[in-house]
Amino acid sequence: MIARIRLRFLPLLGVLFTTLLLTSCLGGAGPEAPSITDQPKDRAAFVSQTAYFDVGVTGKPPFSFQWYRDGVAISGATAATYTSPVVTLADNGAKFTVKITGASGSVTSSSATLTVKDKPTVTTDPVSTSVAPGASVSFTVAGAGDSLAYQWLRDEVPITGATSATYTFTAAAADDGVVFRAYVVNPGGYAVSAPATLTVTGVPAVTIAPVGQTVALGDPVSFGVYATGGNLTYQWQRNGVNIVGATSRVYRIAATVAGDHNANFSVVVGNAQGSATSSAATLGVVAGSVRPLATPVAQVALSKSATAGFNFTLVRKSNGSIASFGYNNEGQRGDGTIAAANDAAGTVTLPSGRAAKEIDAGGSHAIALLDNGDVYAWGLNDGGQLGQGNTTTATTPTKIVLPRPAVSVAAGRTFSVIALDDGRVYTIGVNDLGQLGNGTRDLVSSPVQVTGLANVTAVSAGNAHVLALRADGSVWAWGANGAGQLGDGTFKASRVPVDTGLRQIARVRAGGDGSVAVSQRRTVYFFGENSDGQSGLGAAVTADLGVATAIALDAVDASLADRFTLYLGSDGLARAAGANEAGSLGDGGTTARSTFAPVTVVANGISIGAGGRSFSAAIAADGTTYTWGDNSAKQLGNSTISTTGTSTPTAIPSFDAVP
Repeated sequence: MIARIRLRFLPLLGVLFTTLLLTSCLGGAGPEAPSITDQPKDRAAFVSQTAYFDVGVTGKPPFSFQWYRDGVAISGATAATYTSPVVTLADNGAKFTVKITGASGSVTSSSATLTVKDKPTVTTDPVSTSVAPGASVSFTVAGAGDSLAYQWLRDEVPITGATSATYTFTAAAADDGVVFRAYVVNPGGYAVSAPATLTVTGVPAVTIAPVGQTVALGDPVSFGVYATGGNLTYQWQRNGVNIVGATSRVYRIAATVAGDHNANFSVVVGNAQGSATSSAATLGVVAGSVRPLATPVAQVALSKSATAGFNFTLVRKSNGSIASFGYNNEGQRGDGTIAAANDAAGTVTLPSGRAAKEIDAGGSHAIALLDNGDVYAWGLNDGGQLGQGNTTTATTPTKIVLPRPAVSVAAGRTFSVIALDDGRVYTIGVNDLGQLGNGTRDLVSSPVQVTGLANVTAVSAGNAHVLALRADGSVWAWGANGAGQLGDGTFKASRVPVDTGLRQIARVRAGGDGSVAVSQRRTVYFFGENSDGQSGLGAAVTADLGVATAIALDAVDASLADRFTLYLGSDGLARAAGANEAGSLGDGGTTARSTFAPVTVVANGISIGAGGRSFSAAIAADGTTYTWGDNSAKQLGNSTISTTGTSTPTAIPSFDAVP
């Protein structure tokens, strides 16, 4: 009985064993181990780039991942993909693997090698040359590196279409003295060639003559000349008699005396081909005395945007608060919002208990100096101009970390400038034309010190240049100079500060591509772009001014925009000259004017501002704030004015800058 029972159940046990074995083989007893279907691949990256690695895996999840560099686990690299930090040449040849672990096992990938490619180098620089007008000129640069591209510069300004290793053109007389250089570029960075100067030889010709001017007795004077012809020499004359030692492009008088009144100054320009004598410039000298300039209790600051629809207005009230009007797509109004343009007054959010002492507006950002010496900035940060070490936009004021308290601030179109209480100057942002003044070409998003400059008490910024006033009354400048806004007579950009030659100065103002300085005796000096007659010297003076030239007397302040100039007289009246788009001169019309005339309505002014291409503002002593010109971004702060603007200064309703 027992034996028969055993025989009967043996086949059934065999079936059960077979079933269990098959189930185990099909995975029913546990997950399938991971298997790599796509190994990490070798990668190449340029310095300053990142490298990306990935892996393909099959099997039954979940899986965990751990990436290794040269056999060492990379902290935090626990995903199916891995992106390296920005690579350097030290990373070249590094090998990367990944270990994948599942419930029933693990597998390690094969290694992927990283190749790092360097930024380019210049192997052959362009060579200076001398030619006659009409001759063909070629400059050539050679570089080493992968994926090379080229960009030629003329006096530091990129030449449209000049993107080959050789740049060829026909020389004109106006090209004499122009400096050419090339950027050699790849994804890892760039290298800059040495400069090559073009000399165009010919009979000398004066293209910008010395300009007559009138100053207060004791104030400085500069006369400049610009000429073509190549290999030029200069000899200045006073009333037709050679001035000993006056053999440079610029002739300066440090302090005028009574005997200088009605003296005539000219210059003989010569070379081997001949000579040319400039027209004479007459110097007027009138009585004057040193009179301190008061710091206004309230201040306007208008944006420097080249696009009318992107402009905004800031007003520093006498109580230290800041009001804002206009464009706000990048948080320019500083109240924590990003919103459409608005003509209702907003309030910039300052730290609790703090008051603003000075403000300035850039193209799409703003900067403020507070009563404790701290500096805050807000708005667009695409060039690192907010000084935070990044390019992240800020809709409320953000503190800039500095080594000392500040005494003055300025905002260029895409950069910022800060003077500290120990006389040093720091800059931040875009640096394509030397705006940062530290001798380099790189954008920076954290403050860097300006080279070789000390004892600075005030700074001011235009679109792409800076003026710095030193305690001794001298004025230094750096950055763009295509219109002569650095005042050194060269019309060439400078990446380090240059001396404007001005002395005994009490106030500096930069704006657009121009500069203004007000002397201790209240003479107004202008240098820079004059294509719209913004110097106010009349139709006879149409060229840009490469040296500081006296344009008015008895003034306390000034402001410049892209196409016009305002200055504020000791009598409290504002005067304007230049283009008159949208009525920016405030004279009730839109006709351009190359001489100064009063702005209507405004009286007893204490602060003036010129913005963008075509809008203006002024604050009267009683706190009434007037705006005029273009209003396409509602920057005039007045809902009764259409977006086309007004040519008549109009008070901002229900607004008091001196509460």
